[in-house]
Amino acid sequence: MTLGFLEDKADPGDIVRDENRYVLALLPYEQTTTYGQGVGGAPEAIVQASSHVELFDEVLEVDASRHGILTVRPTVTDLASVTRAARKLREEHPQSLIGFVGGEHSLTPALIEAFAPPPAGTKPNFGIVWIDAHADLRQEFHGREDNHACAGRNSMRFGPIVQVGIRTLAEEEWSLLKKTDRVRAHRHWNKKARADLLALPKDVYLTIDFDGFSPEVIRAVGTPEPGGLYWEEVMDILDTVFRHKHVVAFDAVELAPNDTDIASSFTAARLVYKVMNYHAAYALGDRRKKGHRTSAPSPRKRRRRVPRKPKRRARTARARRSRRRTKARSTRMRATSSGR
Repeated sequence: MTLGFLEDKADPGDIVRDENRYVLALLPYEQTTTYGQGVGGAPEAIVQASSHVELFDEVLEVDASRHGILTVRPTVTDLASVTRAARKLREEHPQSLIGFVGGEHSLTPALIEAFAPPPAGTKPNFGIVWIDAHADLRQEFHGREDNHACAGRNSMRFGPIVQVGIRTLAEEEWSLLKKTDRVRAHRHWNKKARADLLALPKDVYLTIDFDGFSPEVIRAVGTPEPGGLYWEEVMDILDTVFRHKHVVAFDAVELAPNDTDIASSFTAARLVYKVMNYHAAYALGDRRKKGHRTSAPSPRKRRRRVPRKPKRRARTARARRSRRRTKARSTRMRATSSGR
């Protein structure tokens, strides 16, 4: 039996319905990887790991599986067939959020092509949120312009891109970022990155390369880099995206599953389900508490207690008389002592 995302849970609920609000397409596409191999095995590894993911999200207080999650395995042979498959899914499931689990990052521009609207005037009407360790802005790599190292450059024509987690650049990528305002690349998730993300058009495509995470969070990736984003930072990015934008589709790519590192596959599966839960919380209005924060709050700083100065007692008439008597007694004692 071929299982779908979350379908082998002990209590699956309504994960598969006649009309599913979520559709996950598994795309084991791997043709241009140059370092770590095996990203083609990621979709099935993520589906297998999903059986251990809790359905209820205790932070968001939602359960996206109640709206139905359909897992499909379209046949793809090249990037043109990827675009065709994505367009077909969009036509068949117009009311669903469609996610794609890869596979290598060269899938992303082919997928965006199926969802990006035609340009309308001079103002961009479509944006891209890009979580990654690499900018992927090369003109070509190893003789191919469709290499996964060129995915960002091949996506620029569809709309402005905001990248977060970028911590390595080729010189040509660095030069391009100096010249263009089409791509805003950030190493960290900070106020500037958030402002750039919020400045994107309302409709956005979300792409998550798992190497955008720190290796402390997800280690099994095809092209690892030191540093990177932590889990709560990515949750805050997702909270910002789904709170303020309309996500037309998303992908999650570049996991290189390893039998000795099941934690990476599990974390990747949880991330994919988190995306759906954030959508359920904001786009479908499933949150039980309206307006409450859905990403983990930062630890509160304890206020340093400043000791209060003792209040001066009001001088009553009685107190003043007592002070005068004490002063007079002291004066008499000094006079007596000096007379000896």
